[in-house]
Amino acid sequence: MQQKETLLMMIVLNFAEDKNLLNAEQLEDARASLRAMFLRATGEETMLRKMIGILKLNHSLNRTFNQMVNVLEVIGKSHKSLADKLAALKKKLGSMDISVEENNDFVGSLLDFSNDFLRNVGAFERQMIEYREVMENQARTAHVFELAKEARARLKSRFEEAKSEDTEHDERIKKKVYQSFNYADAESEYHFARRSAERTSKEIRSILRQFNRMCQMARKPEMREVERIEDANERQYPDIYTITSAAMYRHPRMKDLLPMIQDLMKMYQHSYGMFKLDFKKFNQAIEPMTRNTEDYFLAKEQDEDFRTKQEKLRYIESLIALIENISGLLKDGKEYAYPAFSNAVTAAITRTDSKWADIAEDLLRMKVGAEAELSTRIS
Repeated sequence: MQQKETLLMMIVLNFAEDKNLLNAEQLEDARASLRAMFLRATGEETMLRKMIGILKLNHSLNRTFNQMVNVLEVIGKSHKSLADKLAALKKKLGSMDISVEENNDFVGSLLDFSNDFLRNVGAFERQMIEYREVMENQARTAHVFELAKEARARLKSRFEEAKSEDTEHDERIKKKVYQSFNYADAESEYHFARRSAERTSKEIRSILRQFNRMCQMARKPEMREVERIEDANERQYPDIYTITSAAMYRHPRMKDLLPMIQDLMKMYQHSYGMFKLDFKKFNQAIEPMTRNTEDYFLAKEQDEDFRTKQEKLRYIESLIALIENISGLLKDGKEYAYPAFSNAVTAAITRTDSKWADIAEDLLRMKVGAEAELSTRIS
């Protein structure tokens, strides 16, 4: 049984090391646990659960990075698309020799409204980029602050344990050491980082409210949420829908612009809804980072390339599925001789309908290497 368990773990570990799916500490810890298996009768249940736990943690952290990058990329693309559509409208207007009356009745208001919306989109994109930075800084400083508090508590506990044997001189020295070991700097940095994150979050929510107010004014009056408009504390925007509708009758040649204007207004409505969802998704993505801060930054330091993170996510998902599938062979009640078990593992790896089919060739290479090591190991 021990050799079968070890074969599976070696395949997984070799693949994880080859694809850089574990950090150095996780890899060494897993290798140490694997070596310890040779000293015990069995360790499969604990080892498999532990390996799946590590892989799921890394999957979560890589997905966090992926989701944040993806949200920022989507916002950037939306910004560019809006800018392109507005530029196209301005180009069309430039070719029409707009009269003073047309400009006063309609064109000026439309362009002012559209330029304001585009500026808000640019501000939103910048704030979201900053939000990622300040949230990472908050997580980092919170982690350092907690470590400092724990270290001070351990120091105090250690001093108190040895108190009965101390002389008065020893007591004074320990008191000075304890008092000098404070976490004021770490606490100050954490509170500053938290305030920065809260301020950036507040600014983003303010921009979203402006988006919503603008979108209300770009839709039919009967479809508006009145409570979103009648707020004296918020900036007021012109009723661009009504202005546009009136201009179509007052200036008939403006009807040629209607498809472009409606397309732009639809994008305004769509942008607000998507930006609101993006902000929510971004905050949800951040949660694993705050729970596993040290591991998040280790994963981030390994690589920050979006495509590499996506590939790692796919590898990890495949490995978890493989472990869960092949571990079933160890629990199905059958008495496999080692050669039969080895053949069963090969058959499982090479299944064309499996979740790991696209990495099967690599897994087979890892299996060959693992068996070579196992078969020549001298006890």
